[in-house]
Amino acid sequence: MMETQVVVNRFYPEEFRRKADSEKYLSKGTCEVHLLLGPIEMDVKNITYRIDHEGKILLKPPFRIHSNKKAGIKPRLVPSIVFKEAGVWGQIEETIKHELSKEVLMLPKRESLQLDLFENIRMY
Repeated sequence: MMETQVVVNRFYPEEFRRKADSEKYLSKGTCEVHLLLGPIEMDVKNITYRIDHEGKILLKPPFRIHSNKKAGIKPRLVPSIVFKEAGVWGQIEETIKHELSKEVLMLPKRESLQLDLFENIRMY
């Protein structure tokens, strides 16, 4: 596997719009990471995170919604980036979960979590 470095650039917490979300999650939102894969550098945005009331962190890779009403294609999620080496996504998940867990540990259970926007958190 080539050398990989992951840096969490920023978290974008979302306000709960539905009561069901606030009952199910402590916090939710998206984040972006800066990724260095050998000679390739890129920012990966729209990684979705959810934190439940027990502190479990759930992540989804970035995706976009594809649909074409004229062709009869219903909306569906399509990955916007695919990692052929599973270890790359694993390292991204590990880095994001590490940063999010720092925030979760400081909160009492069942209290709403509003993350500050992190900038340039370094994880190597």
